[in-house]
Amino acid sequence: MDKKAWIIVILCCACLGLSLYYSDQNQKIKEQNAQLAAAKQPTMQTQPSAAPAAPAAETATATAETAAAPSTRFTPKTIATLVSKDNGKDIAKFAFSNKGGSLEYVEICEQQINSQTVPDHHVRINEDSPVGIGSIAYNLSGHAAPLYDETEYTLLDSSPTTVRLLGKSPDGKLGIIKEYSLKPAAKDDEKSNLYTVSLKITMENISKERVSHRDIGIMAGGGYPIAKNENADAYTNLVYQADGDYEHEAPSYFKGGWFSDAKDREFKTLNNITWGGVMNQYYATLLIPGKDSTGEAIYTAPRHFKLKHENSYGVNGVEFAILMPAIDLRPVEGEHRGDQKTVQYDIYAGPKLNQYLSGMPNQLDSIMGYGWLWILAAPMNWLLNLFHGWLGNWGWSIVCMTIVVRLLIWPLHKKSYMSMKRMSLMQPKMKELKEKYGDDKQKINMEMMKLYQQYGINPASGCLPMLLQIPIFFAFYRVLQYSAELRGQGFLGWIHDLSLPDTVATLPIMGWDLPINILPIIMAATMIIQMKLTPKAGDPTQQKIMAFMPWIFFFFCYNFASALALYWTVQNLISIGQSYIIRRLPMPELTKQPKKKGGFLQRMMEAQKAALEEQQKRAQGQCPMRNVTKK
Repeated sequence: MDKKAWIIVILCCACLGLSLYYSDQNQKIKEQNAQLAAAKQPTMQTQPSAAPAAPAAETATATAETAAAPSTRFTPKTIATLVSKDNGKDIAKFAFSNKGGSLEYVEICEQQINSQTVPDHHVRINEDSPVGIGSIAYNLSGHAAPLYDETEYTLLDSSPTTVRLLGKSPDGKLGIIKEYSLKPAAKDDEKSNLYTVSLKITMENISKERVSHRDIGIMAGGGYPIAKNENADAYTNLVYQADGDYEHEAPSYFKGGWFSDAKDREFKTLNNITWGGVMNQYYATLLIPGKDSTGEAIYTAPRHFKLKHENSYGVNGVEFAILMPAIDLRPVEGEHRGDQKTVQYDIYAGPKLNQYLSGMPNQLDSIMGYGWLWILAAPMNWLLNLFHGWLGNWGWSIVCMTIVVRLLIWPLHKKSYMSMKRMSLMQPKMKELKEKYGDDKQKINMEMMKLYQQYGINPASGCLPMLLQIPIFFAFYRVLQYSAELRGQGFLGWIHDLSLPDTVATLPIMGWDLPINILPIIMAATMIIQMKLTPKAGDPTQQKIMAFMPWIFFFFCYNFASALALYWTVQNLISIGQSYIIRRLPMPELTKQPKKKGGFLQRMMEAQKAALEEQQKRAQGQCPMRNVTKK
């Protein structure tokens, strides 16, 4: 490397060292703040009694006044469940806990955590979180840690579609009734309701003091990887939409960095919050406030979780709450009951399925992470699900989708192949140019452009099919990386899970287990064969790029989902077949084309000519010099 390159490398290393140093310092500060916060016990805000309360409406058949005094000395347990069904089949099981009257977990009845390592254990969203979905939290804007409602709730009543829980606030001043209901479908083909429950919370002042809260919120539970092989910072996020803009942050957001300090929690005021929650690679928990049920602020914080099914393996994650509107409830006065406040939310707790989320309001499908590739990713996701509906196997669905994609770009592939074949016929003419002009590369390039223009050849056409496939490849990568449909779906015997690499063995090397993944190896081999069947481009740089492509894709795909390698392998095999067919077609003729004005090659040739003339002037000392003397 030259001197400038060494300076850049040294500066980069210095910056990296400073970043690691300050990150460590921020982490120490974070731990100290956590210890100080734990030493403090937050209290709920109360105000002296004011004006007498107006009569409150009757709360069904039982009032919050009948709840026992709040207790934290009890055994947390599941006290009620609701099950959503589709054509008689169990889809999701919502389990409700006596701890805080919250949604303890949501079991996805048709998906397992890992069919190989943890058989017969279904995915349970929020199972490993100490904070339930729908829990109430107090003091969210304070400097100390929030006060979570961990008091005991009792089952008031239940039905196949509704559960009502009864409890009190930690200080005993608010009687609380939580009503969870399965959400009916708005139309026959709506499926998102299968993972949605409605939550109505009624709070009543049952004390003789006025009760006011301005920083009380509803928790969305915890967002964390459900398996230890998931990357928390890559896929675990807190998410929300405010003022129509979608935002997301990973757990690393709270560690601080170059321009920010480490933080234990964050309270953020926002406008027009339409939804928010937490998610991991395949599942999400989202709170969707009803009318007049949001306080225009959110609370977020990092949290460490221990996975029960992974022997308490620790993972980093996040927690999230949407603030309720401020409450100011007048107390009980004689025969007059205290004021009530009711808020409502929809809770989506289920897999990230684009076909479901895209039909929900307020752009909930933003959590799919398609970004600007949605124009390709969304149709590909739809096509995959269409083929799966016909075939019943996700592996064969990927194969069929790949065939459709290859058929669509077949005309372009054929045209590109024939263009490269014509370029190969020009090799003798290019050789003559090199012999004629020697080391004068600029002159050679200009004459080559003339030849390309004369014979109507586009030198970039050989790379066009490959370049066209790259956005398709990345769009499909997005689809596969976030498609919960592929979890646990096997194919071809040795592929046990299309959402994971198809590892068949590991090779120990210097204390590190190298996974042996079959499909990426087959993919690279078929790609090399495809390159061998493709005519060589005339441009040496283009030849080098094409030669490196198999290795680039091999390393890129090696540890990704096997579904991605399956797609690329199948498309390589189809390309080999298409190349075989094209090679049997008659050899294209090299004929001169009518001269076109203003074309791409014409502009390139004119630029080359101007550069050559400038070079010749400078070589002959005829290049005019700029007059810099003052007049």
